[in-house]
Amino acid sequence: MKRTQLAAAVLLATGSVSAVAATYSVTPLPLQEISRNNFAGSIDNSGRMLATVETEYNPPIDVEQLEEDTTFFTLYGSSLENEDDARAGVFTDADYTFIVSYLLSNQSASVGQKLATYRTYFTDTTDYSLVPGLDEITDKFDDYTQSVEAIGHDSVNGNYVVGDSSGLVVLDEYEDENGDTTNYTYAESTQQAFIQSSNTTSILTPVDDTLGGFASARAVNANLQVAGFSTVSFLDSVDEAIELCDDDETRGDMSVERCYYNIYNGGFSVPRISSYFVTNSTNYMSGFILASEVNATIWQVDVNGDVISTDTFPLLFTPEEDDTSHYFTYAYDINDQGIAVGEGLTGDTVVITRPNQSGLTESERVATVFRDGETEELLPREENLLSQAIAINDNNWVAGSVLRASNDIARARLFAYNLDTTEQVYPDGFFTTSSVTANAINNNNIIVGKADVDATSDTIRQTHGFMYNIDTDEFIDLNDLTACDSDYEILEAIDINDDDEIIANARIKKASTYITGVEVINDEGETTEVDSIVAVKLSPATGVVESCEVEEEDEPYERSGASNSYFGLLLLAGVAFIRRRFKK
Repeated sequence: MKRTQLAAAVLLATGSVSAVAATYSVTPLPLQEISRNNFAGSIDNSGRMLATVETEYNPPIDVEQLEEDTTFFTLYGSSLENEDDARAGVFTDADYTFIVSYLLSNQSASVGQKLATYRTYFTDTTDYSLVPGLDEITDKFDDYTQSVEAIGHDSVNGNYVVGDSSGLVVLDEYEDENGDTTNYTYAESTQQAFIQSSNTTSILTPVDDTLGGFASARAVNANLQVAGFSTVSFLDSVDEAIELCDDDETRGDMSVERCYYNIYNGGFSVPRISSYFVTNSTNYMSGFILASEVNATIWQVDVNGDVISTDTFPLLFTPEEDDTSHYFTYAYDINDQGIAVGEGLTGDTVVITRPNQSGLTESERVATVFRDGETEELLPREENLLSQAIAINDNNWVAGSVLRASNDIARARLFAYNLDTTEQVYPDGFFTTSSVTANAINNNNIIVGKADVDATSDTIRQTHGFMYNIDTDEFIDLNDLTACDSDYEILEAIDINDDDEIIANARIKKASTYITGVEVINDEGETTEVDSIVAVKLSPATGVVESCEVEEEDEPYERSGASNSYFGLLLLAGVAFIRRRFKK
């Protein structure tokens, strides 16, 4: 039975609160001192968590590069509060913020210092340590360069971390044909998969590592099997481009390494099925990746993080011999039995009408299982427009989302599928047309993610974090299980461990700050409160469900007829509209 805000009063009136999952206390991660916004990544059974910070406070500034290799001071020097001090490396709060903003907006420039927008930390609720990825400590800063964007995706036993990292940004001093020197700065590789153990980082090498190749590590199990995806082949056009770089006559007036960068440069992003996606678009993938085939990959590593073996899983179909399109299979999670799940392209397209859109042609993607060297399609294709498997537990329950059309408008819907019994469930979200995204499942068969909570808009909708119990069929708003006076609104639950501890993203009002972390004071001598997103840990706690009154005009759910809805039951019971919250 679905539990939502609308059902809160009924639960209390009927004495069925005991059926509700554990109440929760909320603890912010100790990362707010280094960044205003930080985002949940994962939580393992040791309680250790990964979280990514955005635009860290007090990043290192290479004033020499800023002055000699960019036009910053020519264009903006007069706008600074103190230009002379800034040239000497002494910044006011406002000038420091301006300079960092400039550097972040010029990441694609061929010269100048590069700063990463996102970095990952390994943390509990007290301490934290950097997950550097492929970054290195340099003498110039006596610290990491902060040029590498490393995103940690998963950890196990509080010891091993897997994730993705951009290459280290290098300084390439090149003297051109005229005798002029250009200080090129660029990443020495495209995105790499890595595993960190005992503060040592190892690259999980892709099957085809041409120019370093491309790979992503998404999950690691107790047996140190790492699931993700990597390049397994490239088109001949990549080899031809490399040959041009190697030839002094055809390369052009640049270094060989800079020429290579022009080949592999570019980002990578595949959205959830709730967003539009076409596989041949450079909006999601660089030309380097589009010239490759990418397969789901499982790396077996030893206790030192060294790769023992690498297994890949093929496409769901065999392309025509002259087909040069980019195709992939991706693995997103793996259980302790070594079964991985994810998605794959079918080679076909499908027309999808999303909210406030006409029908658009997209690449068809389907949920997949990877085991015994085979790629298996998980769900009946004819029942869904798209499907995507995100997580699997040791009970062989798979969680993910399918895209289905309701009244001709396509929205994501939660699914859970058992590999052993073939049982499958498709629970509703907070209301009939609520879009639902699954992020994780634990061994207690509890799925967490986010779902639309606001039906007033067809395009941008407010979301809340949820937990869904497969065994009891309960779909619960996590905000209903926290204290009434909580400052945190849980927008999305990202992961859950076997102690039912959850890491989530929450919204909170915080004072606007400079890049130094110092609060911005306006002309009236006051701070300005702004919305911030922070990672929080939700811990099961003792207590009782608290009734929190909510103004009826604030109710976010769309309603169906009162005769068969929870709202109708509330009217019949003659009780006020309330929320379930945890009372400490």
